[in-house]
Amino acid sequence: MSTQTQWHWNLLPSVILIEILAYLPLSDRISACSTCKAWRSALFHPSFWRRIELVFVAGEWRRLERSRFVASWAARKLRSCVIHFETVNTNCLVEVDHVLLKITRNPQVEELILLPSHCHTFTKGHDRPYYLRHNNNNNNNNKNNASHPRCLPCSRSSYQFIESAQESLQSIISNSRNLRTLVLGCIQDLTDQADIFLPLLAHHQFNSISTLGLASVKYDPNSYALLDIPPDNFASFTALQVLTLDYDYMSDRLLGVLATPYTCPLRRLVLHVHGIDQTHQGTSEYMWYCFKQQHPQCSLVVTLMHSYDGVEQLGSGLLHPSMPLTHFRAFFCEWINIAALRLMSNWYSETLRHLMWVDSLDHSGWGMLTEGRDEDQETPDPLVMLAWKCKHLEHLTLFGYGYGGSDIVAIARLRGPGLKKLWIPEDCLEADESHELANEEDVDNIAEDVSAGLGRTWRPLTLSELHPLYPTNRSFGHYIKLRTQRRITKMNTGPPD
Repeated sequence: MSTQTQWHWNLLPSVILIEILAYLPLSDRISACSTCKAWRSALFHPSFWRRIELVFVAGEWRRLERSRFVASWAARKLRSCVIHFETVNTNCLVEVDHVLLKITRNPQVEELILLPSHCHTFTKGHDRPYYLRHNNNNNNNNKNNASHPRCLPCSRSSYQFIESAQESLQSIISNSRNLRTLVLGCIQDLTDQADIFLPLLAHHQFNSISTLGLASVKYDPNSYALLDIPPDNFASFTALQVLTLDYDYMSDRLLGVLATPYTCPLRRLVLHVHGIDQTHQGTSEYMWYCFKQQHPQCSLVVTLMHSYDGVEQLGSGLLHPSMPLTHFRAFFCEWINIAALRLMSNWYSETLRHLMWVDSLDHSGWGMLTEGRDEDQETPDPLVMLAWKCKHLEHLTLFGYGYGGSDIVAIARLRGPGLKKLWIPEDCLEADESHELANEEDVDNIAEDVSAGLGRTWRPLTLSELHPLYPTNRSFGHYIKLRTQRRITKMNTGPPD
């Protein structure tokens, strides 16, 4: 190859070079662009960075530096941005604040997803009251406490971040030409601004927004303020396909708005249940029937988080037969509603695919699933009935309740390979006759029989396989904030599994 030919490679027109690089995977593209300055500049073409994931986590400085570098030039060009960050670290909040500020100058942004580590932004420091945007004179709307503030107290840095992030999000909503996805990551400090974001979305993004994540994880599920969110705020969204929302704002009127014929068919509706206010009117069977007729392919996800009210009212108004329930999850409610499980097996035999019931391992209701079975052999186990009747059940998780080995084997045989995930800690396995904790030999026998039923190797989870902060007592906080929230956010906004 002549010197002149080599020189022409260096001067290859950028249009052709970018077209060639587009066929390469990212690793090969980076290697190719390290050959010379001209090719390196092509690496930063906006077409290669339409979607970026930024990670700001304390201790992971290499990833933090990389995310900072990428954000410095890509934030104003990208189309999609996913931000993983630690909400209880001041430095991480500052980095995210800078990224959001840069994105406000990018009218091309179409997707913004926040994936936080915690449901709040409290950091250690000089505590001060949370920024109160306006006086809430309607104290009757406050959950359980008429004088409860709009949000939690937070540190000075958290206060500044929330105030700045709110302003940035308002600018992004107003300036974007085609915002399709906005997910607030269940951060209570941001979802508590939903009454500000919704009118802006309805005005500027009514024909483009398709995924809207407004559901929250409450720092204190027993005491929080309620917002004034009229259902008519959702009336103008003609392209909405995925919506996550707290159950506090679900009503027949909202179902009626969502069920109007001109709206785009919903693919997923996610409801987070915390406390249930005494004045909450709930929903009716008829409106869920109308909703299902309008959205026949919609997947409904109901998640209870430390919700004593919710778990008690499952069978008396919270659930309805016409609900298109596909995923049900209950975290640290300290009681398992067996009657509701029986209703689920009857009402959702054609839809239910995912069931999680998680409590601490020393929960006082340990024997609720097995006590009394010896005296009443004619009453079938509720989870076995679910496995039998729910034809599409593919995920079953049970933490915190003693469960007989023979029942687990029955579930495995009924569902077979279709049960993709069966998560039960070995410390929840009971010996069938004594109802005491299964010994090592019992666990091995159960695992062998379950493996035969599932058609694959299966073992119960050990304590070392659980999250390090999984509570062995009734502590709700760390597990739900450090593990469950991010998983919930990803599941809520991703494609139906």
